[in-house]
Amino acid sequence: MASTVEGGDTALLPEFPRGPLDAYRARASFSWKELALFTEGEGMLRFKKTIFSALENDPLFARSPGADLSLEKYRELNFLRCKRIFEYDFLSVEDMFKSPLKVPALIQCLGMYDSSLAAKYLLHSLVFGSAVYSSGSERHLTYIQKIFRMEEFIIHSPDFEAAKFWVGNMGKTATHAVVFAKLCVPGDQCHGLHPFIVQIRDPKTLLPMPGVMVGDIGKKLGQNGLDNGFAMFHKVRVPRQSLLNRMGDVTPEGTYVSPFKDVRQRFGASLGSLSSGRVSIVSLAILNLKLAVAIALRFSATRRQFGPTEEEEIPVLEYPMQQWRLLPYLAAVYALDHFSKSLFLDLVELQRGLASGDRSARQAELGREIHALASASKPLASWTTQQGIQECREACGGHGYLAMNRLGVLRDDNDPNCTYEGDNNILLQQTSNYLLGLLAHQVHDGACFRSPLKSVDFLDAYPGILDQKFEVSSVADCLDSAVALAAYKWLVCYLLRETYQKLNQEKRSGSSDFEARNKCQVSHGRPLALAFVELTVVQRFHEHVHQPSVPPSLRAVLGRLSALYALWSLSRHAALLYRGGYFSGEQAGEVLESAVLALCSQLYKNLWGAVLQESKVLERASWWPEFSVNKPVIGSLKSKL
Repeated sequence: MASTVEGGDTALLPEFPRGPLDAYRARASFSWKELALFTEGEGMLRFKKTIFSALENDPLFARSPGADLSLEKYRELNFLRCKRIFEYDFLSVEDMFKSPLKVPALIQCLGMYDSSLAAKYLLHSLVFGSAVYSSGSERHLTYIQKIFRMEEFIIHSPDFEAAKFWVGNMGKTATHAVVFAKLCVPGDQCHGLHPFIVQIRDPKTLLPMPGVMVGDIGKKLGQNGLDNGFAMFHKVRVPRQSLLNRMGDVTPEGTYVSPFKDVRQRFGASLGSLSSGRVSIVSLAILNLKLAVAIALRFSATRRQFGPTEEEEIPVLEYPMQQWRLLPYLAAVYALDHFSKSLFLDLVELQRGLASGDRSARQAELGREIHALASASKPLASWTTQQGIQECREACGGHGYLAMNRLGVLRDDNDPNCTYEGDNNILLQQTSNYLLGLLAHQVHDGACFRSPLKSVDFLDAYPGILDQKFEVSSVADCLDSAVALAAYKWLVCYLLRETYQKLNQEKRSGSSDFEARNKCQVSHGRPLALAFVELTVVQRFHEHVHQPSVPPSLRAVLGRLSALYALWSLSRHAALLYRGGYFSGEQAGEVLESAVLALCSQLYKNLWGAVLQESKVLERASWWPEFSVNKPVIGSLKSKL
């Protein structure tokens, strides 16, 4: 495939223009085009190129460097751009089902242009549309078509604290909303949260509907092209058919009915609509990290400072410290990007099951497992990106603080990912509760650890894993992600046991279940959830880069990326590994640190085939900010102390 593209279609992956990065690119032992084709596929590359080319040639998307738009103008422009994206029809409803990965690809392409545009499109087409599709039935399909063209319940907010707040697209433009509300039927019987489609504005005038108080929350730290809003409802009457009724319905006589006899199964099935937003945020966060890492590495390769002699200055990327600061985040981009795609496909499987009426125990368990993974992967991705962008900013020195380099914008636009769709620290409790529930089920009922996606199946060997120790004695033996995988499995088992024991100890001391879980979260449940999702990311990327279909020329570099991410992430848990007895003596920690440095050095020598394939497309995009990725202007500046 690589030879076909290189020989017959250079327009898809044209060569980079000659410049100061040529020397680094010449060092690569593999073809960057072959890597692009392996990680993306030719069809996806063509899809992205179609999007970028359309934006590049559309005056509506022209950049005005240095322009400081007013809040109202920015939101108006962002709305018009979002509308234009739908007019281009890059991705039809049929295409979404045929090629699901085109959905996150489109959102990432839009995010490379403007995070506000990506968020607006995502919230409208995927989060709102997914909620209607996965929770509704045939009577709601008319809303799906309207989304891509732009008997009674009483919806009521009892007080100000019940207001809906931070809702994307609600501030100015949304005419309908999926509102989650407690469903109560005559007789004071309540059946928990259920979703309703509620009209909040007149489509012609955009004025609020009777009983609806809706507005914009104002200027934010970032993503100001997205109109986040608030809403309160004063006894708003909606038709009985407004209830998205796949999980439960109310008959004309006022009787609640549900296809799920088990409330736990109904809850598990309903989690799919909540997970879609979190899964999408993982992709958006990694997009921001991709851009930041590309900017910092390209700058570091051209910025010269000091050297072995007075006459010779070397690029700052030659220094091991700069490699150690940046290359683990390059590895994180690859590992987390692959994970986000695979988790999105898992979500598609869940939603297809919901649409087909699958009410099996497996389907409900799949919903719970995806909910647990999404609840932990959003914190992992957004925090990794938050830390990575800051490291990239600092690694570029004073030049990194210039607004024209976009690092500040990326940092601000990523920041809400840490609190959108749930505060990260709170979400992690969802994952730790999931794992604790599985262990309790095994202890009390002797159940096996099994899940549809097999993310917890290793826990069946729980007692034996806890007896293992770190036995790697040399750096050479540590340069494989399999070493980190074994350590991570031990770490998750250890933290699960410690958290379970701490939870029961708190209960025996008189704490309620609510109090006990909160007391366990800081030093037990939180690291448990993070270690579990890091293990899952490492496991999936390890399997991906070691599959037989990997081209021989790419196996070494992909293996190093996998090992670097795994060992670098694991090194952050060194204290826990020592505390639990998996590590002992100085050598274990030293081997881990040395292995990370060795992998950074090895990757540095083969760096430029792996650095941001996306930048190849962005090179020629006239709408891209002039002084960010595409021209190493600031790298030509020199300074001496």
